[in-house]
Amino acid sequence: MTTGLLFTAWVVDYIDRLVIALALPDIGKAFHVDKAGQGLVVTVFFLAYMACQVPGGLLADRFGPRPMMVIALVAWSLFTGFTGLVTGFAVLLLVRILFGVSEGIFPGASIKALSERTLPSRRGAAIGTMLSSNSLGAALAPLIAAPAMALVGWRSTFLLVAGLGLVMAVVLWRFLPRKLSREELGGASVVAESAAESGAAAQKPVPSWTLLRTPAMWKFAALLGGGNIVAYGLLAWVPSYFMDVRHVQLADTGWLAAIPWFVAAAATVLGGWLFDRYFHDRARLMVVPSFVLGGIFIGLMMVAHSTAAFTTYLTIGNAIMALPTMAVMGLPLRVLPTRILGTGMGLLNLGGQLAGAITPLVMGFLVDRFSYTVAFGFMLVGVVASITGALWVPQTTDQFARSAPAGLLQAA
Repeated sequence: MTTGLLFTAWVVDYIDRLVIALALPDIGKAFHVDKAGQGLVVTVFFLAYMACQVPGGLLADRFGPRPMMVIALVAWSLFTGFTGLVTGFAVLLLVRILFGVSEGIFPGASIKALSERTLPSRRGAAIGTMLSSNSLGAALAPLIAAPAMALVGWRSTFLLVAGLGLVMAVVLWRFLPRKLSREELGGASVVAESAAESGAAAQKPVPSWTLLRTPAMWKFAALLGGGNIVAYGLLAWVPSYFMDVRHVQLADTGWLAAIPWFVAAAATVLGGWLFDRYFHDRARLMVVPSFVLGGIFIGLMMVAHSTAAFTTYLTIGNAIMALPTMAVMGLPLRVLPTRILGTGMGLLNLGGQLAGAITPLVMGFLVDRFSYTVAFGFMLVGVVASITGALWVPQTTDQFARSAPAGLLQAA
């Protein structure tokens, strides 16, 4: 039940977040801003979202994940609605910043909540399933937003989708199961158990903020950022590409933009199973081939001569690069004790959201100055960064633990 509830909350998160991609052309007309200005609307959200990842994780570790998730849901729903009410571009940017702050406290809290309610042996698959919601939300957002915008306009669409989060906040507060006891979770973390078995003396756990001094976590954050350059480039600009270059109607754009993300959602779940079963101590063997092959399909997408070919190459490449999602995140999730998992996931997501802050603005600039083809080429930077990062990060529990401050990976 926990996985299902959090999966649904993440779907709502992505729907509320990504409605903006369908609205960018209308926002550009309403406020007389070019593609770079439209990209800035997305970038300011990610700057605020990124800045709140670690603070959000710390708050979840300090006050518990349930209240932080509910506060996040209520706040971001209000700012989703306010997006449809703004009358000036500067106010729109302010609202999107506050929207980013509200959503920024959710990721660390949600992963901590799931980890507290899931047996360690099932945690990887459960988190992989939960995170597949990102792709499903990315698929549902255009299907919901496109017909709504065609019917009632972009402003009213934001007011309509705002209600989803408010409903989800009530459901999560009322029905989220209790967390498991230490006995049900199996006692100490994997790392603490390994240390005890080798005769190492137990140490008093150090504060969770000490995780910021763990080089391995920053490496994984950079790795996630590389993949997100591709993901957020596609999410921000593919709908506009269909409308501006291929002259696809808004309703049809919703379907075309959704197809790659439905397939990516299934690929994420499959990738979580493959990681747990075959690649849990050799993630790079999953990440590197996936991004090499995915990058090839992104290149084919850039030079496609028809809408059908563009969509086909996009769908295949996006699915291949979604496969190693858990390979990127799996080792930190396995190593970090539950007591600091909120902070850990906040730090990990910090790198991922830096990509979200940079990519829409850079690609908007490239569209204005050159073309969509050149802009999509920027995503290959993310492909190269992911391949490089996969060769850089630790692969095993012992390698990760050696970079952590003494006592950090002890269970509470």
